[in-house]
Amino acid sequence: MQLANVTTPIRTNIVDIDTLLASEQSTERVFIAAQAALDESGFSEQCPHYLDALGTALSASPPYASQVYEDAYREASADRRWMAASLLTNSYREGEGATRLWSLAACADDPGIQALLKQHAVDESNHATFYLALLDLALPHSVDDEFREQLRQLSPGYTMAQSLFIVEGSPYGRAPTIDDFIQMNIAEIRTTLHHLMQRRALFACCDEHALPKVRKLLDRLLRDELRHVSYTAKLIEEMSAEAGIERLIDLFCRRFQDFNDITVDEFKQGVFD
Repeated sequence: MQLANVTTPIRTNIVDIDTLLASEQSTERVFIAAQAALDESGFSEQCPHYLDALGTALSASPPYASQVYEDAYREASADRRWMAASLLTNSYREGEGATRLWSLAACADDPGIQALLKQHAVDESNHATFYLALLDLALPHSVDDEFREQLRQLSPGYTMAQSLFIVEGSPYGRAPTIDDFIQMNIAEIRTTLHHLMQRRALFACCDEHALPKVRKLLDRLLRDELRHVSYTAKLIEEMSAEAGIERLIDLFCRRFQDFNDITVDEFKQGVFD
């Protein structure tokens, strides 16, 4: 498997991407997010089967890219307490995701895939701290000092210098599969679209003196999310040669619907992940 160019850095113009996605709806918005990630990493011409599978899956319109969903998010995020809780939830889930990726990386046989998963785990470990920093900057004094200190534990603190290991009790202590990368890819696209809603909400409530730091953190988060979309797309393309195109499309459609169903269930409960 050729992975030499998978780590090409994202060079995305954040403002252009934000404006572009904000102007589109539903299926178009999802496809544009994926295409933008591939364009910026130079993979667009290298992932035809991935794009075909994504296009086929988009026959099931994703609720997290709809105007109704965005309007509901905007209304909920106007409540500062809700926004603070949302940032804490993001921090928790990024830290949790990091441990899953760390275990998968520890079991990957291919050194290239192992390195990519390890970097992804480190990114999400860092993101757990980024969301806490956004809480401090955009919504200061939302939690007391004692609780804020406890929140540091939400990040496992992974670094590239650490040796990999299977996290105790993790069900992800196994070799990664194409199914894993499809789920990661869809999740990262969904996260990217959530991020764009979140950044507008944070800009609206943030003090002007904190805005430059908030923008810098959000730009870093968006760049990472797009890079995760692009590397998983490239791996899906590479692995589809062995898995077969029909299986790729079938898996992509099933997992896409799974995420749609999860989103609908969460939406009914007023949860935006």
